[in-house]
Amino acid sequence: MQKVPIDLVKPGMILAKPVTNEKGMPLCAEGTELSANLIDRLKKMNVTTLTLKGHPLDLGTQDKTSEEKIQDMKARFSQVLGDPIMENLKEAIASAIASDGCEEEADQEEIPHE
Repeated sequence: MQKVPIDLVKPGMILAKPVTNEKGMPLCAEGTELSANLIDRLKKMNVTTLTLKGHPLDLGTQDKTSEEKIQDMKARFSQVLGDPIMENLKEAIASAIASDGCEEEADQEEIPHE
C-alpha cells in the first residue's frame, strides 16, 4: 500500500483505501480498479493523492538510514540550541527515529532469504 500523487496513477491500479472529498463523502470504494476516465474525473474533483494496493512506485526519493535521519533532524534544531524544551523534543525525536530503524531491521530479518 502506498500513497501516490494522482499524476503518477495509471489505469489498472487498485485503490487500497476509499477516496473521499473534502466533506468526507465517498467518491470511490476500496478495491476499485482505476480507469483513465475515472482518474480524470478524480482530478477534476481536486483529488491530489490516492492510496493504492500493490508494489510501491518509485517516487524518486531514496530511503535514508536512521543515522542520516537523526543528523538531518539535529541540523534542523541547530537554531534553537540551549532551549531545554527543544533539547527534550530533539532527544525524543531521535529516540523515535532510532527505535523505528530497529523495527525496520527486525522486519527485514524475519523475511526468509532464498
